[in-house]
Amino acid sequence: MSVQEARKIGRRTWVLDETGLVNAFLVEGDAKAALIDTGCGYGDIREVVASIVDKPLVVLLTHGHPDHVGGIYHFRDCPVYMNHLDKEMAFKGFKTDNAFRRMYVETRGPVRCPGREAMVLASIPSDDPDCSFEPVDVDDGSLIDLGGRVLECIHTPGHSDGSICYLDREERMLFSGDTVNKSIILMRQPGNDLALVRRYHKTLEKLWARHEDYDKLAIGHDGDVIDKSMIHDYLEITTGLLDGSLTGQYEEVGFRKGDVARCGAAELWYQCDE
Repeated sequence: MSVQEARKIGRRTWVLDETGLVNAFLVEGDAKAALIDTGCGYGDIREVVASIVDKPLVVLLTHGHPDHVGGIYHFRDCPVYMNHLDKEMAFKGFKTDNAFRRMYVETRGPVRCPGREAMVLASIPSDDPDCSFEPVDVDDGSLIDLGGRVLECIHTPGHSDGSICYLDREERMLFSGDTVNKSIILMRQPGNDLALVRRYHKTLEKLWARHEDYDKLAIGHDGDVIDKSMIHDYLEITTGLLDGSLTGQYEEVGFRKGDVARCGAAELWYQCDE
């Protein structure tokens, strides 16, 4: 059994669902294909990609967290694109080693893939793979041309400083990583300062200003494709937090602990401890 389940979500677009833990997305153009994120590094995601497309491959990273770059060791022969602000993520305490992979299954598994934890643990490489890479920098307006299909990069800081969303006009889809999904985490700030909420609010405004360019969001966790209205739900939350009309409460839910606020289908952990 493969750790990744491939499902078609568009005419030339697939989600590679890593056992409910995290998503990668495969986008095919006429000349080459792009893998958006690489998962945690369980099993062999490269084999799954090769079973779907047989074209030159580029890797596009939405951000530098290890659950999205942990499989990069399978693609060391491919160009890798990421915003430079996330390049030093490893020096901020984020590791892509096997200790992380075990921890991720043990903490996320009971929520995201109950009953399948042993199978995922067994797919961890026997030795720590080399996850080092030298990314090509992308920022607002950078274009990734796959031949007959172009992805536009949009810088969306908040969840991480260098988060990037990829706009696919052909499928009218925005690959939003962890910038927008069903439950967003912003880490607790000193003195519960709201500067990060303010920064994330500006990102949401930026994405909503472009909402006529796409209909769907391809998200990093907890499902695969959702309606773009989720962005508006998060805007309601950040607006309320910033103007004082909304105050979240401290909760502990699964692996999340911190202050959380909700609106519609959106859940924002805006002062998260874990």
